Amino acid sequence: MGQRIRSRRLAALLLLGATAGLLGVATGFARSHGETAIRAPAAVSVAPPVAADADRALAPLVPAVAAAASAPVQREKAPFVIVAGGDVNLGRECGQAILADPHYDPFRFMGPIWGDADVRFVNLESQLSDQDGETQSPRNRLVFTGPPGGGATLAQAGIAVVSTANNHAWDYGRGALFETLDNLARANVKKAGTGRTLDEAYEPAVVEARGRRIAVVAVTQIWNDGPIERHEGRNYVAWARLRRVAGALERARRAADFVILSYHGGVEYVDAPIDATRRFIDGALKTGLVDVVIGHHPHVPQGVGFVRGRPVFYSLGNFVFAGHDWAPWTLTGFVARLELDGDRGLRTSVCPVALDGHVPKPIAPGDAQSDKARQHLIDTVTSVGGARVGTADARGCFPVEPPAPR
Repeated sequence: MGQRIRSRRLAALLLLGATAGLLGVATGFARSHGETAIRAPAAVSVAPPVAADADRALAPLVPAVAAAASAPVQREKAPFVIVAGGDVNLGRECGQAILADPHYDPFRFMGPIWGDADVRFVNLESQLSDQDGETQSPRNRLVFTGPPGGGATLAQAGIAVVSTANNHAWDYGRGALFETLDNLARANVKKAGTGRTLDEAYEPAVVEARGRRIAVVAVTQIWNDGPIERHEGRNYVAWARLRRVAGALERARRAADFVILSYHGGVEYVDAPIDATRRFIDGALKTGLVDVVIGHHPHVPQGVGFVRGRPVFYSLGNFVFAGHDWAPWTLTGFVARLELDGDRGLRTSVCPVALDGHVPKPIAPGDAQSDKARQHLIDTVTSVGGARVGTADARGCFPVEPPAPR
């Protein structure tokens, strides 16, 4: 009888060893193939059976090992990242570079700031049209266009969506505007702010990534060709009319879980928003349908404010757009970085870039330009209600938080 019990115990231990061995093989396979590792128990203790029948004592042990082996490893989920850049002009010298080399990439240095971004957005300040090699009017330097290949330039940089509602949307006329829409669609880059009809112009652009849906509504409050109400462009370009914008925002909120309002307006080379800008943005945020406002047009960076609890980047300044030596802050732009974290909500930061011609280059933390950009940000947030500006992180970005409650 004693011999038979010892034999059963030996068989039980052999079975347990085989189970643990199989778990070890499975764990190694999962790790070598990049899958979630199977977690084996740290130790298994086998108590001597109370009953003489060792089979009954072993029965609950094998399911317990299997359950422990199938338990998933808990890993922290990375935040969802949206990166928004300022004014992008694919005309002028940049357009000539694209014509010379279809793989030319003016965004090639941006990896440290947006390498991990789930969605990348910019304001496309130029049309994309075929003008027989012309990328700037010989009669007016303020009239320009990117070439048709500019859509592919944006796509190869991973830019998912652009705003086309701005004062250069009509530089080469209606035909060039429609061509721009075609070239963006061909490159699979979504647009907001213009269309073949006014309804299309106000239609939100929706981008889906990593299980989230991001909507962009884009409008302009600046027009280069006189009052837009008396211009043909009124039929194709989304103007900053609150009632019409509110309807677009309602559609955006129904279609997505995060809504961006892109606003083009203000006065060039001025580092604080004008009253008309503030009134429009406050009215849009009063709807409760906007999560963040991204501003463009002044060509210099302005402050970040928090209006009705929402971050407003009043002007990001230039991004791929040559600046002027006589206006130093046209040579430094800001990039907005938004991190959506399920536990900690929305975190915002400002990443400074220096313009080398029309090519943006991130400013590294510890660089003298970084200190200067941070001080400019601190100075400009004062004019829009104040905010807490942190020190540069490893990317060179400054965390920005609402002002401390009084």
